[in-house]
Amino acid sequence: MSDAQIFQVFSLVYLAIGIGMLINPAFYKKLFTDFCESAAVMYIGGVSALVIGYLILALRGCSVCYSSGFAVIIPIIGWLALIKGILILVRPQTIIALTKAILKESTFKIMIAWVLFLGLLFSFLGFCPKSPI
Repeated sequence: MSDAQIFQVFSLVYLAIGIGMLINPAFYKKLFTDFCESAAVMYIGGVSALVIGYLILALRGCSVCYSSGFAVIIPIIGWLALIKGILILVRPQTIIALTKAILKESTFKIMIAWVLFLGLLFSFLGFCPKSPI
């Protein structure tokens, strides 16, 4: 899978979630709250994040040092997903505290803007033929 294809997948996910958070914030706040209240869902989320992070690192390369330009974002996301998965499985209370902090109104708006920004950046990197990757 090429870097452009990986950025295309990232862009679709981030844009869909960002637009969903913008259009229906109450749903996403409930989703995050329900995630924290269900041990089974947290467990599945932790395993999923760990596996996705590992796959990104295994298939693309795990070293940030050997990536150039914007392609460095790919292993960073892989490492973040892997660490998130491990944290959910080992220290779920840390993730619960972080999630509750994100649910505050001002922080939630910043999160929406950040997710949309990343979605647009990844779209540019993945779908624009003259992007710098």
